[in-house]
Order: sequence, then C-alpha cells, then structure tokens
Amino acid sequence: MNNGHSIQVTLPFASDSLLIAIADEYGTPLYVHDENSYRRYGREALAAPNAFGLSVRYAMKANSHRAILSIFDSMGIGIDASSGYEVRRALAAGIAPDRIKLTSQQVLPAGILKELVELGVVFNATSLLQLRRFAELFPGNACPLSVRINPGLGSGHNNRTNTAGRGASFGIWKDYLPEVLNIANQSSLTISRLHSHVGSGSDWRVWQKAARMTLDIARDMPDVRTVNLGGGYRIDRMTPENSMDFQTAFSPVKEAFEEFAAETGRELLLEIEPGSYLAANSCILLSRINDIVDTGVDGYRFLKLDASMTELLRPMIYGDRHSIRLLARKDAATTSYVVVGMCCESGDLFTPKQGNPEEIDTVLLPEAETGDFVAVMGAGAYSAAMSVKNYNSRPACAEVMILSDGSHRLITRAQDVEEIWSRELQLWNQTDNCSHRTPDKLMPG
Repeated sequence: MNNGHSIQVTLPFASDSLLIAIADEYGTPLYVHDENSYRRYGREALAAPNAFGLSVRYAMKANSHRAILSIFDSMGIGIDASSGYEVRRALAAGIAPDRIKLTSQQVLPAGILKELVELGVVFNATSLLQLRRFAELFPGNACPLSVRINPGLGSGHNNRTNTAGRGASFGIWKDYLPEVLNIANQSSLTISRLHSHVGSGSDWRVWQKAARMTLDIARDMPDVRTVNLGGGYRIDRMTPENSMDFQTAFSPVKEAFEEFAAETGRELLLEIEPGSYLAANSCILLSRINDIVDTGVDGYRFLKLDASMTELLRPMIYGDRHSIRLLARKDAATTSYVVVGMCCESGDLFTPKQGNPEEIDTVLLPEAETGDFVAVMGAGAYSAAMSVKNYNSRPACAEVMILSDGSHRLITRAQDVEEIWSRELQLWNQTDNCSHRTPDKLMPG
C-alpha cells in the first residue's frame, strides 16, 4: 500500500548494517529473531491488569521454535498447545508437562490422551465427545480438567480468524452447558477451568463483551476456579504502536472479575493465551531482490524477492500487509513497487490490498537494484509455523536469533534440498523400464 510519504519504515530492532552482515553470513531468505523483543512483549502480557491473579500461556502455534518456547518458559509463561504433536514438541524443548495445556480440535486416541494427562498435561475439552472420552479414562478425576465453551460471540480481524459464534466449530456451544454438567456429574469429574477464545486480531471491545459472557457461564459451573479468556490480542504489524494496549483493554475485565467475586464469593484466576502478540513483531524476514521487472508505462514495477509464500503465507491467505524496508538505502522513497516472491504462483504476493488477497497493491520504496536487501517485518507469528514449506521444492530457510547481549546465533540451519525428497520411497526397481511397462511388484519399504 502506498504510504503517501517519502520516509521508509523503521526497523523494530537491529540496524540495516547488522541485518546485512547477518544475511552475508547465513544467506537469504532468513528469519531474524530478537530475544529482547520476545521478552518485552512477554512482560507486557504478564503485567495485564487482573483482580485475583494472572497466568499467561504462549499460544505456541504462532511459532513453535524451541528457542522461543525456552525464552517464554524462562519468564514463567506457560504453553498453550493446539495438538498432541505440539505437546510432544514442547516436551522435547524441555517444557515441564504441568506447564502445558492441550486445546485440540482433534479427538485424540484414548491411549495418547491417557499418556499426556498422566504426564501432567492440562486437558481442555473442546467438544462433548472429547469430554466423554476424558470421562471414560479418568472417572472421579483428580487431575486438572478444563472445558472450552463457545459463548456465542466471535470476533477476528477477518472471518478466517473468527473462532466463536454460530459459524465456528471451536468449543462446546453455550446451550449445551447442561449436558457438560451432566457428563461431569455422572463421572464425578471436577471441571476447575473454563476456557473461551473468540478470535485472532479481534476488536478488544468485542473481546471484553465476550469475557463477561464467559463469566456468566462460570456462574453455573461452581467448581471453576480459573477462567481462560484465550488470546488473539491485536498486534499491528504495520504500525506496532496501534496494537492493543493491555492496560486499557484489561481494566474493564478486571472490574468484571471483581463484580463476579462480590456476587458469588468466588475469586477467579484469570488466564490468557497470547500468541501473535508475543511473537509477530519479534522477527523479521530478511530477503534479497532477485529480479526487477515491469509491465510497461501504464503497468507495475515488480520486485522479485528470493523469499516467497514458502516463508510468509499470510498476505496470500488473509490479505494482510507487512511493513517492508529496503536496507542500506538513504534515498527518499519515491518509487512504487509490487513486491512478489519467487514461486510459480500468481498469489505469491507481499503487497496485496489490505484485507483483500485477490488484489495487488504497491509499496513506496527508494529506487531499488537487483541484489539489494529487503526486510519484511512482523514475521514472527504464523510465518515459519504456517508456511507452504517446500512448494516448488524450495528448501526451508535458516533462522537466527539476536540475543539480549547483542550477539547472534544460528537457531535453525537451512534445509538441504535433498532432504525434501529424503523420505520418499522408490516405486520401481532401478532396472525396471518404467517408461514402457507396469512393474510386477512395488519395491519393499
């Protein structure tokens, strides 16, 4: 999007020269993380106003790298896992089982669920079937049990990030609460935690309303001692200062918890699960201009980066914009460019119309040359973790962390291209003339 002025966007951390030095050392494309940024956003979440205590969990689906999990774990921030696989990944990163909560869309096989719960992982049932499965395995449970309820109101920055209301499959619909309580009563279950999550990038005023609706549900759940209001707190990748302010957004929620306590005598612990808020602006995607083309006098000028939708898919699927800076260029930003990736895919676009992935837009940059370095900001959440890795057989790129002391360290090596097909099994014997006949039998595994 043309920003209407001639000043390039600033970097959230590091400097042009440091980023170029890192790119020269490790190559591009490259994710560059910043430890200080992760810790700063973590401290903001931990300082959210609350009435009777606060627990913060990191929604690891935003970025599951073990280095990031370790940073938040060192700050006392727990983990919200969205699958059994994420639980295993968190455990492998050294996270204690009782610091992990599992909120999965999948109904896990009984054996896996039993194993995880017995390790100490907190289970959050998101459907009646999941709750029944837990009841069969742990009647009269002494282990923590949470239930996710859809309060009937959702809000996301677009429909694809809305996770509550009638159009969402996440959680148990609010009107089925009597059945939830019946299942718990029949199996002597203690539901000590109530969970809701209305969407990502939601309007915080809608989120506040949903919080009160969740507290209303807690009135009918006498064993609940913790209310988890999920995550999705808005982080602005283009203008970070426009992100949701925890002090402003949480103060009315704190008051609602105090009112609930005055009416019921129950002082509830508040739990939250930010993901993007903690990670998005803590990482940059570093790239290099591979080619520059145009479509004539009345057309567009295109910067072709060596990064692609294989590293950053959000613009393609959400129409989301990320700030872009041309490094080591002090010239005025005077030229409009469409910024695209290297994949053979027309949707491989870094500059869509905001909120509309079907349309292209431009960004104003200094006059660029092939070989120039480009930084795409806001790449810490739902980038490496939600990519179309290996499309066009592109190897996954490396990742570097700038540490708190200013040094930097490689945290993920670049993938060798041979690794892409290393798991594939041969279909025919090498001696078979597969061009002319069907083999008698497949190669053994």
